[in-house]
Amino acid sequence: MNEALICVDLQNDFYEEGALPVAGASQINFTINKMLKEGDFKTIVASQDWHPENHASFASNHDKEPFSPYKGNLEGLGEVLWPDHCVQGTHGAEFHQDIDTDKFDLIIRKGQDLEVDSYSAFRDNDGTDLGLAAYLKGLNIKKIVLVGLALDVCVFYTALDGIKADFDVELILEASKGVNAEENDVENAIDKMIAKGVKVKERYI
Repeated sequence: MNEALICVDLQNDFYEEGALPVAGASQINFTINKMLKEGDFKTIVASQDWHPENHASFASNHDKEPFSPYKGNLEGLGEVLWPDHCVQGTHGAEFHQDIDTDKFDLIIRKGQDLEVDSYSAFRDNDGTDLGLAAYLKGLNIKKIVLVGLALDVCVFYTALDGIKADFDVELILEASKGVNAEENDVENAIDKMIAKGVKVKERYI
């Protein structure tokens, strides 16, 4: 089948004990491993936040508290300053030990530029192409299936960019969890994805 599985940021810092934890993150591992083992995918791609330790998105580098609004002049950042997370070469940046990572065909490392963050697996926040779309189109992929962390941030932006790149995009809810920093963030993200043409499934099978 001309389908790809995209596993978004399944890294220790986004799990329950990490620096930027997503509640219930470990609950998605069983389904993801089932998909990795049994899914009929032409290719499997994993994205990986891979920040330098003094990355501009870190609140600590601005003498601010984590989750403070960002109002600086770096357009490649988002609207929020984050806790230090997924620093290159650290345990927090590694994929979670329970994920069957030997099934990954390609790893896209994002957020490596000191002054640019990256939410989407397709591009950095300043628009720099990370090569994922070209890779998938080179394999004649028509549909991408999304799983991972966090549903209302990096999964969300990856889904929208997948639509922009003319892929059919499907999100598996039981294999993704959101931060939900503000009430209804996850619900709003799902609604926006559906409005853009993303197909949302509750379960893989």
